[in-house]
Amino acid sequence: MTVTVRAYDAMGEQERDIRTLVFVRESAWRPEFDEWDEPGASTHLLTLDDAGKPVGTCRFYLDTTVEPHRHVIARLAVLAKARGHGVGSALLDEAESRIAALGGESAWVHAEFDYYPFYERHGYVLSDDVYENGRHGWLSKPLDLPGGKDS
Repeated sequence: MTVTVRAYDAMGEQERDIRTLVFVRESAWRPEFDEWDEPGASTHLLTLDDAGKPVGTCRFYLDTTVEPHRHVIARLAVLAKARGHGVGSALLDEAESRIAALGGESAWVHAEFDYYPFYERHGYVLSDDVYENGRHGWLSKPLDLPGGKDS
């Protein structure tokens, strides 16, 4: 599946619908929406499949409440029919590229235990910040900055 990733400075109806399906209906996660969904608080990414249909979303933002330069990629959600086709990887890659372009040196994700392997395959390392007996935790990854020695 070839996907197109688009970025928005506010969460739209398509992103909200995907997150509601994935997090609220499939995982019974509440509350799903928070202050990072307010217009301008995050950059929201939306993936479209070959037919132009929305199939995945995530958001990223600078969270200085924990440390001065922590960029967080959050609420990565892919519709069930599109899983296993690289949609999540495309979202993660795009978010990382955009964070690096902003000068971000690392990306952080908060994930459930079941999803650690996905992020680890993308170079993320589980931090010491885990809770609920390891069921949830923060993972981080250093990013290559544009124009840096690894470019």
